[in-house]
Amino acid sequence: MARTRGRAAAAALVAGGLTAASCGHHARTTPPIRVGTPRIAASPLKLAPAEADGLTRFDSWPKACDLLTADDLRAVLPQVTKVQQTPREQQIRVTNLGEGAGDDDRDAPGTACETRFWVAGDEKRPRSQPDLVRVEDVAVGDTDTVKDNYDTLAQGRPRVPGGLGARECVHAGTDYYCRMPHIAFSVGAGPTLFIGSFAGQPKRTDAHAYWVNTVLPELVRSVASKLPAS
Repeated sequence: MARTRGRAAAAALVAGGLTAASCGHHARTTPPIRVGTPRIAASPLKLAPAEADGLTRFDSWPKACDLLTADDLRAVLPQVTKVQQTPREQQIRVTNLGEGAGDDDRDAPGTACETRFWVAGDEKRPRSQPDLVRVEDVAVGDTDTVKDNYDTLAQGRPRVPGGLGARECVHAGTDYYCRMPHIAFSVGAGPTLFIGSFAGQPKRTDAHAYWVNTVLPELVRSVASKLPAS
């Protein structure tokens, strides 16, 4: 029997607006936003075992909204006042590596999550818009299948020193792609930022750049802490 492996369709990330749009920000008049310490899970989630094709059943993949909750977000951004989480379904393409029917697109419910949030009461202001964090399961299964999927996305991208609590991570635009032995995931930000500035942000650093390069990694650490390291 031919071995199959899953590959999260790259189009799913582009459709989410995380990698294709240019970066920028719209200034707000709120005071600088404090940055806190990420919540580190006391014990990791248990992942269902892989099936014969190297992937865990898609309906058993972790729910992405559970990987980064409103409480996890507030630990890093204590001034968050309103959070809206929307689970999303992904279309995962499974590629047959041997003889057989070939590619097969399958539904993976709840494996992506868009978290929109406001800070310091901005949701009460006219024309206020939320900021965005998106978390996605990339692949769940045996170590070889997960690494194959991760390597497809990570190829040629700069590795993040220390791995942000995961076995390894790469940074690509406004996204971080990371892997543990049995799961690969991504954490990304929207192309714009409505937070005007952060406490501790260097004067010559743009707020959006500080958000992506300094604050978002703390959310990655929070997600990684919930996933098994072996």
